Amino acid sequence: MAETRRSRKRDNTHRAIMHSAKLLFEENGISNVTIENIAEKADVSRSTFFSHFTSVDDLLTQIANEEIDDILNSASPEEGSLSINAIFKQLNDDTYPYPYLMSELVTKSILSEGNSSLAKAFAFMRSEIEKDGFNELLKDFTPSDISAFIFGSYFGLVFQKFIDNEPFDDPNETNDKIQRFINYLKKQEEPNNE
Repeated sequence: MAETRRSRKRDNTHRAIMHSAKLLFEENGISNVTIENIAEKADVSRSTFFSHFTSVDDLLTQIANEEIDDILNSASPEEGSLSINAIFKQLNDDTYPYPYLMSELVTKSILSEGNSSLAKAFAFMRSEIEKDGFNELLKDFTPSDISAFIFGSYFGLVFQKFIDNEPFDDPNETNDKIQRFINYLKKQEEPNNE
């Protein structure tokens, strides 16, 4: 079915509200942004905001789910090429422009009820861990444990930058570290040929 002009306009408005909210959340912090601020930045009325989102929490949930879905989709440019390394590369690329917002969105997604997009990412990671060279670690840890270790390590690196008050100006730095860590975990499973 062809997309109607009205549905295109609605989709554009929806995206404009989400984009405006992301900018405001990163600049001011989530708790310091009101519906009025978002509506003004997106150049829509308050009622238009409510025709797209039921609350700021609903908006945040949709942003979080969209971000994780984008990470999963962007990390898989070709059918079957999605990997744990690709997910974290894309997560890193998406975190650096909005480090505070992404940290809060991931936390929100973790704490949300229901089947969030983050749950889909973890499900994918668990299935990849079972078949992607983590055999030795699987003797002592579940795929869920290993997923949590990798995910926690990534955000540990991000939070360390916050703690040390370091700028988020070189996305390659964090990406290189998490990629080396994932590869290190895999190498632990290779048999020693000595």
